[in-house]
Amino acid sequence: MLSPLAKNIIKTLAYYDIFSYPLKADEVYQNLPVNHCSSAEVENELEYLCQGNLLFRINDFYLLQNNHEFVKRRIEGNRLCDRRLKSAFRMSKLISKFPFVRAILLSGSISKGFMEKDSDVDYFIITKPGRLWITKLFLTLFKKVILLNSRRVFCINYYIDYEHLEIDEKNVFTATEIVTLIPVFGKKCYDEFYEKNIWVKNYFPNFPKRNNRMIDKDSESRLQKIFERIFENRFGNWLDDYAMNLFSHTIKRKFRYFDKNDFDLAFKTTKCESKYHPKFFQKKVLISFDEKLNQLQQSLKVSLM
Repeated sequence: MLSPLAKNIIKTLAYYDIFSYPLKADEVYQNLPVNHCSSAEVENELEYLCQGNLLFRINDFYLLQNNHEFVKRRIEGNRLCDRRLKSAFRMSKLISKFPFVRAILLSGSISKGFMEKDSDVDYFIITKPGRLWITKLFLTLFKKVILLNSRRVFCINYYIDYEHLEIDEKNVFTATEIVTLIPVFGKKCYDEFYEKNIWVKNYFPNFPKRNNRMIDKDSESRLQKIFERIFENRFGNWLDDYAMNLFSHTIKRKFRYFDKNDFDLAFKTTKCESKYHPKFFQKKVLISFDEKLNQLQQSLKVSLM
């Protein structure tokens, strides 16, 4: 008979098993959906599950499958991420100089501490209200013209403004993405964003808030101030609307084969939010997670839901 803690541990490892990503004991504790236990209790339960061959331990990593390749892959991915983080921090400093950028957070795989050779560096941007689409326009032009459209070093798939910080979709996928975001610029905005999305504690009550002492000071450059003044007028209002309509039209034409409900979730286009997820990774992960839990329930003959 599995204890409630054991079930939650298996459920936690099942989510990361989708990505073939084993966890250390402290990571299991941080990702648990419950907080009525200590890290020591989690470690004891992990060892008990390993003794019963319900889990496997390879070095310091715990996983559902006795696969050494998963551990090797993780270690290599962690090392590569450490190297890629340095260039991501440098790029963040550059992005922070663009008009109307108020905060920058690293997202995607780099925020999980794992990268592969073909992984993109994803950024989550918080902008000034009413100027989100101008910001996106400038950064898109920079990426296409200066960076030759390289997604590997520069991929921004989510923008919000600082008056609309709460994320609407509330599920284990979005909660994971939010708690793992790495703030690199805009301390005040990050703190407010964290408070507005405190609902993630319903999914990860033990996950600590990211260390924000490394965040660059919330200071605007002289050139940034000049450019912002240029667009703080009716022309700026028109340009922001024009850019939003331009991106919206392009996306609808390019992804017209999407189901309407899927399209509305994968591509959000409003004055305060821009979401661009053409692979719709969220849906794939949530479906895979449900399938994984169903498989485990049948093999273990217990309920994990």
